Amino acid sequence: MARCGWLSLAALLATPASADPGASSRIAAALAVPSPTAAPGCAVGIFRAGKTAELVNAGAADVAAGRAIGSDTQFYAASVSKQFTAIALMQLVVAGKVSLTEDIRRYIPELPDYGTTVTVQMLLNMSGGIRDSLALLALEGNLDISTPRRADALAGVLRQKDTNFTPGTQYDYTNGGYLLLSEIVERVSKQSFEHYVNTQVLKPLGMTRSFMMLGKRTTDADASRGYVAADGKITPADAYPLFGGSGGLITTVNDLAKWDHDIDSGHMVWTPEITRLMTTPGTFTNGAPVVRSGRGIAYGNGLIIGPHWFHHTGGAAGFRTLYGRLPEKRIGIALLCNNGAIDPAKQAGEVIAALNEGLPAIAEPSTDGSALSGRYRNPNIAATYVIDVRGDTIDLTVETAKGGKTGPIALKRNDEGAFRGGLFNITPDDDARGFVLRMSRITLHFDRTQ
Repeated sequence: MARCGWLSLAALLATPASADPGASSRIAAALAVPSPTAAPGCAVGIFRAGKTAELVNAGAADVAAGRAIGSDTQFYAASVSKQFTAIALMQLVVAGKVSLTEDIRRYIPELPDYGTTVTVQMLLNMSGGIRDSLALLALEGNLDISTPRRADALAGVLRQKDTNFTPGTQYDYTNGGYLLLSEIVERVSKQSFEHYVNTQVLKPLGMTRSFMMLGKRTTDADASRGYVAADGKITPADAYPLFGGSGGLITTVNDLAKWDHDIDSGHMVWTPEITRLMTTPGTFTNGAPVVRSGRGIAYGNGLIIGPHWFHHTGGAAGFRTLYGRLPEKRIGIALLCNNGAIDPAKQAGEVIAALNEGLPAIAEPSTDGSALSGRYRNPNIAATYVIDVRGDTIDLTVETAKGGKTGPIALKRNDEGAFRGGLFNITPDDDARGFVLRMSRITLHFDRTQ
């Protein structure tokens, strides 16, 4: 009986049940893949209330062979894997075997003493200052990222004698922190990280086409190759790390439907307590949200937490991926692409827009930036800087020591999250304690006074 029930559930998840017969064609148009089998493309899944609503596939899994992408085609998930690492860690937290507030050196004692504690939670929130493991591998001569072993990546992180900044004060996206999280899972569970994820996270959900790699690529007959398709040229780009932690997951759209179902209503892995932990935005040590400087994008636990969606993107040389969920509407999206020239958040946004439902943007800012409004001083400057935020623009007024005022001067936010206008360049601190002012050959930090 249980077996029949599971087969019925699998069939339900795999069978599209769209209420809008035109949605699939609009999604395909949004993907804009020029040829069904002559160019790389994407597999897309739209999920509603834990069930598959749309499956749209466009492009070739293998351009040379002319093999088309399908909903069971395996892709390298890249950093979409981070939520699977976070889930594995949270299982141990809920079991009382790992503490989020504990110094990571309790679990990995050979790490250096950085002078300031790095907690498990800081690793999850990208605020620990741990250097990027993949960048360190490249710096040490590993230019083919498929070659290094997991042990090589870990050794590079362990060699670092300090952190990029005082832990808990800045946001800095790093693969190194998630590699350390996977090591904590491995040491506490007393089994390889990859085996733990495969047996304790993927298997219970029936994600039979997914696995966390450990040193070997998938050999499946329906696996995608990676490419970069740009300016009319298609270039193979199939290199990616072959171990888990920051990446490492091989998955399919149909398997991500099972992931979405468990978040929505299955709750075998995404239990209520784990869901609460996973979807809670991180905070710095001063209580401010863990927000990417100037951009208002809050990072949680392997997820970017927005006002409406939570999601994560992934990127490798020839792959771009995204999984996101809109809890208030019970809508999920999976986007798996084997074209490294695609912006996954933008592409997913175009797919969501193609549904014609007026849904909020996936990558919308988590905060409006108004927290930057206030008065600031630097002890070396005889003036007070007053900032008033207006969306993507700030008005800067300089109050002189003699009671005069200059401004307001309008500064516009750029793609890097800084505000620029005239001679001024202002970059907000991640933890909202102040900002860095760059002007000509001068760089100064201003602290909030009120």
